[in-house]
Amino acid sequence: MNDTQTETPIQRLERLRAETAERTNAASAALPVRPGDTFHCLTSGATIPTGQGFLSASHISKAGQNVIVTQAMIDASYSSSGASWMALIDDPEGQRARWREERFRLGPAPADAPTWGAVGDADWREAREQARREAWAQPTLQARAEALAAVNARFGPAAPTSTIISTSPDPSIKLAAEQRAALDAGGVRHVSHYTAVEPGARR
Repeated sequence: MNDTQTETPIQRLERLRAETAERTNAASAALPVRPGDTFHCLTSGATIPTGQGFLSASHISKAGQNVIVTQAMIDASYSSSGASWMALIDDPEGQRARWREERFRLGPAPADAPTWGAVGDADWREAREQARREAWAQPTLQARAEALAAVNARFGPAAPTSTIISTSPDPSIKLAAEQRAALDAGGVRHVSHYTAVEPGARR
């Protein structure tokens, strides 16, 4: 008779809890992060599961944002095959191979980390416009010039705008011309003659 056949229900519960914790610790040991560690996001829009289950919560990444690792986040990072995406946090090449871009990096975000995913995207345009407004608000001409130069150095030139001029004829103009031609070909269909009279007077 082995020990598991003689254990009490409480002992069995404690043993199962210990085995689960051991498996969790063993799985976490293979990851480059532990609960309490910080990594930062390099792109916006990536989904980071923060719990398990069909209705579990998740977090949408934003470039430049710091994320503090939790045990629930680690547990939710594993796929059905037992692989965790968090194993790639310190592997830029692995991230590019999986997602075709580097999405996360270990440690807190640098103070000057971009808060946009790519030059030209909505976050970039918003951040550049805000920086440009702040530059124009500087009190002196020299300060404005220096601030605008810093905007261009950080964000690059403004996104180009373009206007497409169509050479195709406006269909409404063509339709109006056809209607005019049809009226001209049909001649005058109705003529009204009237003379203005004062109120109460007989025609």
